[in-house]
Order: sequence, then C-alpha cells, then structure tokens
Amino acid sequence: MSHPLCGTEVAPGYCGFQPWNGKATYIRAVIDSSVQHHQALGEAIHRWNLAVGARFLIVPDHGEYTITFLGRKSTEPPFAPNLSWAGAITELISGNPRIYLRTDMGGVAYYEYVNMGAHEIGHALGLADHAKDDINSIMSYQVSGRWLLSPSKEDVDSIAALHGLERMAVRPQELDGIENVSAIWHYDRYHGQGWRWWTPWNSGTVESLIPYENYWVKAKAEGLLGLRMPLHLEPGINRWAYL
Repeated sequence: MSHPLCGTEVAPGYCGFQPWNGKATYIRAVIDSSVQHHQALGEAIHRWNLAVGARFLIVPDHGEYTITFLGRKSTEPPFAPNLSWAGAITELISGNPRIYLRTDMGGVAYYEYVNMGAHEIGHALGLADHAKDDINSIMSYQVSGRWLLSPSKEDVDSIAALHGLERMAVRPQELDGIENVSAIWHYDRYHGQGWRWWTPWNSGTVESLIPYENYWVKAKAEGLLGLRMPLHLEPGINRWAYL
C-alpha cells in the first residue's frame, strides 16, 4: 500500500480510531456555528459516507467517536502563529478529532471547500498527506488531488488496511446473526438493476450492503442481525434499513 497512514501537522503519531470493534461504528459529527460553508462540508461528509459508511458512518446525532468542526481566523490558534497559511487543520485529541476550517479566506470556490473538508476528514480517519509524486488521493496537495471531491479507491483501501480489513464493504455473509437468515434482497433504485438477492447457498448479486438502503430479510428463526445496529428478526419477512 503506497498511501501513508496516520499523522497531521498537529499530531503526527495519530493512527485511526483506537480501539475499534473490528466491525462497524458511528462517528458523531458536531459542526460548530463558527463554521462557514456548511453545505460544502455536508457534501464532503456525504461523499466519505458513500465510500466508507458501511464501516464508519458519520452522523449528526450519536457515535462512539466525535469529529468536531470549528471555524477560526488565520490570526487565531491553532492557525497562529505558525500555520496561518493553511486553509484547514486537523487536531487529533484522544481519538476525537477537531477539524479547524479557516473563516477568513477569499476567492475560494465551492468545490475547493468540499475538497478541503474531505481532505481533513481523511486525516480524522487516519490518513496522512499523500506522497507528492502520486495524485490519486484526496490527501494529495498536487493540482489533480485538489480537484478531487471524494476519497479515491486507494484512500478507502488504505483505511481498510489500517484497521486490518480486507475490504471496506460489508457483505451479507459477514453480518452477525446471519445463521437466522435464509435470504436478503433489495431493489437497486439507483442503477435500475431490479431485485437483487443473496442466499446462504448462493452469494447472488447483493455483493455489499449500503448504508441507508432498505432491504427485505427472510428469517428462519427469531434473532438479531447486523453489525452496527442489530435488527430484531421475527420468523418470516422483515424490512430492514441497513444503518
């Protein structure tokens, strides 16, 4: 893996959320009123959730960890006195990162704010700034890296490796309580592929579970199903939103 893991200007030794349950977790996002450009920051969070949300879902209401977003002028700490040139800084304290976004920048386009927010969220998840000769990363300061609005596949694979995962996606057969299930299916309304099935004897076409998607689950027996928020199953057909 060529992507550097862990560390920022403020806390170079940080290395992801520790300890982690090895399955899936919520991360609470707290956006202070001092932050400007909330829409761009919201888009950055959404794009990260699309990429890693099956394992690390950033939500506003609760979580095992908290990312706090704060707005500060270049003349205020932690920008001043040594980092007043920066547009944003991630400070990593006891596994609960604080992301500071400059409030006194002029002439910055919307996509640049999205890129900036997404870059700092990458630090909060355990990624360091990317090597200068490789631009395939939201963590790169190279021109092409600054045009990205979402984490790249390399970014996602690197976070998976950091936490000892083969992949960031969650497959149906990896769920707790799957022994109580005979089938999972859902309608892929985004890609128009119709009903997609998973069964224990045939992996089918549901290759990974997507946060906020609705699924139907056919249970053989009463039990719990899930990684993050277990669903209580009753025998027969159950509707389940994978959160």
